[in-house]
Amino acid sequence: MDYPIILAIEDFVPVIFGTVGFALLARTAPVESARTAGLAGAVLIGAGGIAKCAWKLGYSAGAGDWTLLEQALFPLMAAGATLLSWSLAVTVRRGKPTRFWPFGLAFGLCVAGSVPAGSLNPLFVAATLGVTAISVLGAIVAGRHRQWWAVSLYALGLVLVMGLVPLRSSGEHHTVAYQWLEQSINTAAQLCLLVAAWLTLRASRPALIGAWR
Repeated sequence: MDYPIILAIEDFVPVIFGTVGFALLARTAPVESARTAGLAGAVLIGAGGIAKCAWKLGYSAGAGDWTLLEQALFPLMAAGATLLSWSLAVTVRRGKPTRFWPFGLAFGLCVAGSVPAGSLNPLFVAATLGVTAISVLGAIVAGRHRQWWAVSLYALGLVLVMGLVPLRSSGEHHTVAYQWLEQSINTAAQLCLLVAAWLTLRASRPALIGAWR
């Protein structure tokens, strides 16, 4: 497929939306260690997305096929989702001690499964489930503060992302028109996440101020 440069540039937009949204969600944690882990997770997820975008941009510009950048997406996303989902679990538990080892073990098992198989599929599963868990946990936090608009946006974002599955299995998946459609849906989904995260942080701010004191 002749991948247009403008399409590759647009792919940075949902990555930026999602990364900022994840960073905002990390700030809802009432414990400093959880906030730090969550922000690190947001950075890792963003780095994975930027790496994939850089690969697309290089490919569309005729600079070569930088496979390593493309393959960095799921390992970085899975690692970041692990950290951020634990951070949000701490938020849901109102700062109570929350063991990290189950989250780390799940990530480690996916890494262990990927190495001998020579496939990124286990990390793809970990990344997908992790990002889904982040939206679900974010919705729980928003619902606790009666921020129903945010809950609705988390749900809409998940529906849009799930709607990409049948598109990617279509025989026309590799056409430019389908790529534009997929990226537009993904951009809308990440915008929903960004707005929902901002609403969640704003709604939880009074409680956070009390916790930080």
